[in-house]
Amino acid sequence: MKRNVILPILLCSALLSACGSSNTYDGMYAAKSESAAYNSGASYDSYSEVNSAEEYEYADAEGSDASSNSSGDENGLASEKIKKEMLVYTCNMTVDVLNFEDAIDKFKASLDSYGGFVENESYSDGGTDSRWYNEEQEKWQSYSATVRVPSADYDSFCNAAAELGDLRSKNASVQNVSSEYYDLSTTLEIYEAKEERYIALLADITDEEYAVSIERELTNLQIEIAKIKTRMNEIRTDVAYSFVNISINEVKEYNPEPVKKDTFGQRLINTVSDTASNFLIFLEELLFLIISLFPYLVLIGIVVLIVISVRKKIKNRKAAKKDRPAESQVNNIQDNVADMKNSDKNNK
Repeated sequence: MKRNVILPILLCSALLSACGSSNTYDGMYAAKSESAAYNSGASYDSYSEVNSAEEYEYADAEGSDASSNSSGDENGLASEKIKKEMLVYTCNMTVDVLNFEDAIDKFKASLDSYGGFVENESYSDGGTDSRWYNEEQEKWQSYSATVRVPSADYDSFCNAAAELGDLRSKNASVQNVSSEYYDLSTTLEIYEAKEERYIALLADITDEEYAVSIERELTNLQIEIAKIKTRMNEIRTDVAYSFVNISINEVKEYNPEPVKKDTFGQRLINTVSDTASNFLIFLEELLFLIISLFPYLVLIGIVVLIVISVRKKIKNRKAAKKDRPAESQVNNIQDNVADMKNSDKNNK
């Protein structure tokens, strides 16, 4: 029985010692590689190749460690718990309210009570874009905002906002940023380790050209580190404070008017009244039309009179020409008669 227990213990200790010696050998090999590259006056490119190989080995070691940790039950549960915490909640809401000012005050008071803040907001009174002011113009106010609330109070705040009035629409979504965050964390560790090696290497470099190239690489590396840290801070902020996009619209209560049925007498009176009113409108429009056309009518009348007079003169001239031949014939006949009478007298 003792032999069965001792044998697995000896095997585990042998494996652990082998892993420790392998890691120690890798660290000694990396240190010797850097020292050899610098002391032998190797070029910067060869040094970069050494660092690239080291980073690959470091990343591979990190991956193997992560896989070995996730195989354990306890570490797997811890990793799953952490990933559940790296969630970004977003909610889009539209609420209609009757008392607009009171609803806005309640919304901002609720936001302050939950420790949230406004990221951006906009307000509209619902009027037209005309530059003319009209007091009788009907307006419908609206308010839109993107607010951030602590993720722990996300559900409570959304429920309180929905109770401001009539909830017309609601759309919620969740984004898991765990993978991105831990990828950035791993990359940051690699870059920071490389940064430390560059700083330590700069302390011992005497070649000015080589030092400038290392400083350039160090600067680029520090810029990348700053970008990674900025993104990680953004993720932490998004995880800590959820997004709520809300639109609050003013509405008015609809009160339909009761339908009234008129009696026969009322319909008759309304018909006569409408007919008289329409007839008066017609006479009014006709009068205005005559007044507006009066100058043109006078001008047209003068032209018509001139045309008629001219035509009468022409007819009279034609009639006079026709009457002249008849008068000459009568005169000839009268002359002939007179001549005949004179001849008769002479014969006697």
